[in-house]
Parts: sequence; C-alpha cells; structure tokens
Amino acid sequence: MIPVLFYIGNVPVYAYGLFFFLAILTGFGMLFYEARRRGWPKEELIPITLGAFIGGMVFARVSIFFFDGIRTAEQTLSLFALFDPRIGPGSILGGVAGAYLGGYIASKAMGKDDCSCDAFAPGMALAMGIGRFGAFLGGVDYGVATEVPWGVTLPGVGYAVHPAPLYDALFNFAWFAVLLGLRDHPKLQNGNLLKFGVLGYAVFRFFVEFVRTNRVLILGLTFQQVFCVLLAAAILVYYFRNRRMNFEAGGAAT
Repeated sequence: MIPVLFYIGNVPVYAYGLFFFLAILTGFGMLFYEARRRGWPKEELIPITLGAFIGGMVFARVSIFFFDGIRTAEQTLSLFALFDPRIGPGSILGGVAGAYLGGYIASKAMGKDDCSCDAFAPGMALAMGIGRFGAFLGGVDYGVATEVPWGVTLPGVGYAVHPAPLYDALFNFAWFAVLLGLRDHPKLQNGNLLKFGVLGYAVFRFFVEFVRTNRVLILGLTFQQVFCVLLAAAILVYYFRNRRMNFEAGGAAT
C-alpha cells in the first residue's frame, strides 16, 4: 500500500487520485479512438460523452446513500469530497449505471434512434482497471481476512486481507481484452457490446463481493450484490425481449 506516491514540493500526490485521473484520460482516449474507427460523428459523440460523464459522477455519489446509508450524507454531499484525491468520486457501480443512463438520456434528447455507444465498452473496462489499481495502492476497499498466500497486511492491522481492488483491476484488464476482441462482432453492435460489457462486470462484482467488507442487506447479500443482480436482470430481460434482433438479425457496426 502506497497511498502517497510522491510529493511536488509540499503537495502530496495520492495514488488513488492520480490513477483515477489516468483512468479518465485513458478511457476517453480509447473512446475517441473507437468513435473515430466506427465513424461516429463528433456532433453526436461530444454531447453523449458529456451526458455519460455527468451521469457517472452524479450517480457515483448518490449511490453511496444506497450502499452505505444516510450516515454518509455529510461526506457524500460535500463538494470538496467529490474532488478529494484520497477517496475518489464514489461508487464505481453507481458510476457505471449513471454513465449509461446519462448517455442514454443525451442520446434520446438528440433524437437518435440507433445507438453508437459500443465505442464506450472497451474504454470503460480499461479505465476501471486502471482506477482500481489506484485503489489497491491507496489502501481503499480492501477485503475480508484471509490466509491465501497473496493476502496483504494493512498498516495497523495484524492479519492479512484479500486485495479486492487488485482482483477488480485484473478482471477489468482481462475484460478489456475480451471486449476489444468482440468489438466488431456483427451481433454485438447497436448497443449490445456495451450492455455485454456492463453485464460481465456485474457478474464479476457479484462474486467478488463475497470477499469484501460491505454491509449485508438481505439473505447474506450486500447492497452491492443486490444492485448487481438487478442490473444483470435488466440487461438479460432486454436481451430476451430483443433476442431475435440481437442474436439472429445482428446489426451493422456503428
């Protein structure tokens, strides 16, 4: 754990904040590359990306109320905390859902019937992987006690814990490679690749929650796991209702 990577004069540069910044830059870079490769007009790309960014930032904060309760209101509603480089903007699950919703609203406000949002999918996974590696270095969101050989010991804690952020980072790097390989699949276009990307992360996050320390909501499941179930169910319902269009007809890459 290296929460402060280095100093610029007397100003500390935090691992979490730096890697979050790198994640944003890399994610946007991958998005713009994919958008250009797909021929997505800038007149559509910029407002939809802006809508996704605002939606992601807002929901990353607001979702903390659902995950951690009203007791977090003082920190959650603090404008300074939103930009605190030690803790980041909030829940990554809320950020993913909010970005999708924000981009969808912006797209519909522009009158678009089709979806060019598959350009977001690889960059989303890559950005999350980079950001979670920063959480690992920053000592954020570590897991429960463990005896596995790769367990890590935090300062002031006398036992090893699961490096849960590292699990998240490694999955997202691998998922980035999968999405990159599938990005031109004819049946994963018109929004299907992005939905598939979100679905994969929701499934992974459901299982990794078993080694995290988040509070339980019901039936031994955490609030995050319930959210993942609802998110995955919504995507699967969409695929089921549109299965002929999605899996038989396919679609042209956009």
